[in-house]
Amino acid sequence: MSKSDLVREIDVIVMELPLKKEWKISLYAAKTRPHAIVRIRTEDGIVGYGEVSPSPAFMGETGYTAELAINKYLAAAVYGKSIFDLDIIHSSMEAAIYGNYAAKSAVDIALYDCIGKSLGVPVYKLLGGKVRDKAPLSWVVGMQDINGSIAEAQQYRDMGYKVIKIKVGNDPQKDYAVVKGIREALGSQAVLRLDANQGYDYRTALDIFSRLEEFNLESIEQPVRRWDIAGMKYVRNRLKTPIMADESVSSLHDVHTIIHEQAADIVNLKVGKVGGLHVSQKIAAALETAGMTATAGSNLEVGIGSAASVHFVLSSPVLTMPHDMMIGGPLHEHDLIHSGVTVADGFVTCSDSPGLGIEVDESIFK
Repeated sequence: MSKSDLVREIDVIVMELPLKKEWKISLYAAKTRPHAIVRIRTEDGIVGYGEVSPSPAFMGETGYTAELAINKYLAAAVYGKSIFDLDIIHSSMEAAIYGNYAAKSAVDIALYDCIGKSLGVPVYKLLGGKVRDKAPLSWVVGMQDINGSIAEAQQYRDMGYKVIKIKVGNDPQKDYAVVKGIREALGSQAVLRLDANQGYDYRTALDIFSRLEEFNLESIEQPVRRWDIAGMKYVRNRLKTPIMADESVSSLHDVHTIIHEQAADIVNLKVGKVGGLHVSQKIAAALETAGMTATAGSNLEVGIGSAASVHFVLSSPVLTMPHDMMIGGPLHEHDLIHSGVTVADGFVTCSDSPGLGIEVDESIFK
């Protein structure tokens, strides 16, 4: 370990970024999103960035709680340690405060950015190297009126997005009408994924999704409450459509439960939800041993957090399904980076520059 590798500065700020229109899912509705941005500087001046934007209803954290957790607990757990000692740092963060996985994710992402810049390699090289040069994308249609839902689905289908994910979970009758309308508008070849965000109990979920299966669904995401593993398994065993776990997997231990209980077919693996890239790799390995697959989702992160997810997806053989990890940027009025990732024809690629390969707008720290 070189002294130059040691963490010497940890800064965190929160920016509440406006959304272009109200974002609504079964759990909440919002017009702005607080983003926690972390900047880590090493002894020799290497600077790395991390970002998370959790919602309180979804994860029990916000950008503001992440700021508090980092300043009061996590900074001390990281300060003075080598950026390369990731297991030691994660153990120290776990000892400093339970949970707060989004806050830990922001720190972890900044560390990976530092390591990549220190070694002169992109983050995907640190994660094992590319298994694919580009990743297919899905778009998420938030809750709105049916005409708006159909228009948005058509817009992103025409832009080349490989899957249209539809937010459901508040009202079975409205769910049926929206899914039916989008299926009829897009035609039989469009790939539709539904996401209830825990909106239903297992009986209601089985009833409505049994009806919606007539529309040839790719998968159904988080049909029941995050804690209702038995309910998720109940629904999975009675539907033909694969079940995806999202909120039920917020840590490495959570994915063990999903695998052991055979409660889902797929996992929505969010780098900013589970503790960062280091933990995401462990979860992906667990899924690989179980013969499962995964997609990478979004908590509406913008450029920094999204770039971390892209590097992860490009380097992980398990993440084979189209991903909605890039929805945060288009949904917000502003971003935090000038360059780094490229979206075209429904696919995303990343820069080969060191670290996350992004140019961060440094003015945010002023």
